[in-house]
Amino acid sequence: MIFERQTRSPRRRRVGRSLAIAMCWLMGAAAVSTLGGCQLFFAAVEMMFPYTTVQPQFELPKAKTVLVFPDDVENPVSYPPIKRKLAEHIAKILIDKSLVARTIPYDKLIDLRSAEPNFNRMAVASVGRKLGADVVVYISINEYTLKNMPIETLWRGKFAGWVRVVDVNEGRLWPVEQAGHSVSVNTPTTENVSETYGEELSAELAEKLATEVAGLFHEHKIDRHKPPRKSDPFEP
Repeated sequence: MIFERQTRSPRRRRVGRSLAIAMCWLMGAAAVSTLGGCQLFFAAVEMMFPYTTVQPQFELPKAKTVLVFPDDVENPVSYPPIKRKLAEHIAKILIDKSLVARTIPYDKLIDLRSAEPNFNRMAVASVGRKLGADVVVYISINEYTLKNMPIETLWRGKFAGWVRVVDVNEGRLWPVEQAGHSVSVNTPTTENVSETYGEELSAELAEKLATEVAGLFHEHKIDRHKPPRKSDPFEP
């Protein structure tokens, strides 16, 4: 028996090819639609939940008494009350979030500074021990500016420093870097002809830097949509 090879007619081949092309187009469109849908979904989720969680850089010993010690011995600030505002804001956050047991009142630090002739040569741990602290959160201030020129009416504040955590008996706890962990905040350029605006701006800077410093020790959330903050206080 002779078997003849069956061949498809040209018309049938054209129909088959058209169906294959149509199927490929539909599959591609579905893939694109799915990809676009996923992108839209994730974009919507990001808009609904714009914050990301930041873990603490270091956990303070909770059962300890802490001294918050802002020091400007190497870079004296032109408005000393900003150190009190910074220390008290940080201490309040540490207590409010139950990060430490107690904090040393800032007035005790001022009293020791006045009573001790060699205060500026004392080690950080020694200052803490004299005031009854177990741990010192030390902030070495290296920049505090409110505007570029005194006669200008344009204000742009910046407040920066290095943070170290010191046990009064064991020495440095954190970080390993010699200078410390850098923190820096600034304010947008604002025009104001009043010289008293400097006090208001200083209070804002103190509160912002306090939030940055305390944020090193507790979990918190940041807005992903904000541009990243420069951490190096020497950057413009």
